[in-house]
Amino acid sequence: MGNEFKIALYIDGSNVTAVSIGNTQHQGMREYQEDSFGYTNLNQSNIQETGFAAIVSDGMGGLSSGDKVSRYAVSALSEAIERFDRSVSVDVFFRNAFNDINNAVSSGDTGGGATLSAVYCTQKGIFWGSTGDSRIYFCRRNKLYQLSHDFDYMDMLLDRVIASEITMDEALENPKKDTLAAYIGSGEYLSPDVALKPLLPYAGDRILMCSDGVYNALSEDELLSCFVNGAQNSADLIGQAVLNKGYRNQDNFTAIVLEFK
Repeated sequence: MGNEFKIALYIDGSNVTAVSIGNTQHQGMREYQEDSFGYTNLNQSNIQETGFAAIVSDGMGGLSSGDKVSRYAVSALSEAIERFDRSVSVDVFFRNAFNDINNAVSSGDTGGGATLSAVYCTQKGIFWGSTGDSRIYFCRRNKLYQLSHDFDYMDMLLDRVIASEITMDEALENPKKDTLAAYIGSGEYLSPDVALKPLLPYAGDRILMCSDGVYNALSEDELLSCFVNGAQNSADLIGQAVLNKGYRNQDNFTAIVLEFK
């Protein structure tokens, strides 16, 4: 069970005056925990001016040192956000920060990789950035919307199917269909999924950030059923729902819930 944080934050043009944050994490049935998560400094007296961020990173089990890469990615992005020069637009900042972290990991000797997703809550609204397949969802009036894009080869293959370059059968039979096309440590230039404009939340809305160990275990309806009063209560219910599935190959899983009040 995690600890709930409540942050006073007034969002312009909205009735939001505070954000509650809850989290859950479990190793699942894996030998190691390769998920990492974190926040920027939630105790700053000037959060109304600086905003705050929540970050999730899933170390890639198919590569060595995934746990180290995920921890580094969370720490490096958190530090970058706290140093953020607000004369730069958030989307440009995220693109630069993700590529700086990717270059640092790729030039090291770990050989590891990780996903990276962040939600940045500010006085102007919600921004996000993501690469890999850790997801960011937005919940309003008991409907769930996926904000982030999954950077996997299947999406690229489906684009080729739509363009009549390959058939659906060829896409489904492609051996790379379940692998990531972009991630921290890839060694290639990243074009992370970023919000070009802030999303304006209202009281009662929620954000769910999670690694694939959550959404591969629970359907969207099952996730929605976990949203109750209280961000930490919701996160705890998500964690328990995943464990209740009893999957013998359950992956590491992490979830962060932001509840706007």
